Amino acid sequence: DLMRRKVVAIIFLLMVVFIPKFAGYETYYIQTGSMSPVIPEGSLVFVKEIEFANVKPGDIITFCNDDETEFFTHRVIEIDKNNQMFTTKGDANQEEDPAPTSYYFAKGRVDFSIPLVGYIAKFLNSVVGKVVIGAVYLAWIAVEIEMFIMKRKSSQEED
Repeated sequence: DLMRRKVVAIIFLLMVVFIPKFAGYETYYIQTGSMSPVIPEGSLVFVKEIEFANVKPGDIITFCNDDETEFFTHRVIEIDKNNQMFTTKGDANQEEDPAPTSYYFAKGRVDFSIPLVGYIAKFLNSVVGKVVIGAVYLAWIAVEIEMFIMKRKSSQEED
């Protein structure tokens, strides 16, 4: 029964992480408290592409740096329509971000977030997390095979 609960929990987590991709969402986990309390550290945010014309001040967007190695999720506080640039700021930060962000680097608008699930998503996407998931899956298969063999032996002994 405990094994089944663990499997159900893993399936639920995989659904939370992977099903949104089919709905056109990218997921990012929040590593800092810059958007607290609206989006606390450890949250998983669900981001959908958005046309520049549809972004409004107050929207929360996810964007990356020039070489796409870091991602940020901050609130749009001002829009430069002529240059397609956003001035952004983390809700918990005193100052706005040092430089405006080009729409080119915007990944999309945050539609919703789930607190704490980002920690789990980060783990599941890590090498260690993938190894653990693989090991749990292989252990589950081994248990199922062993149960099948035991049932088969039991039914043969009854004959």
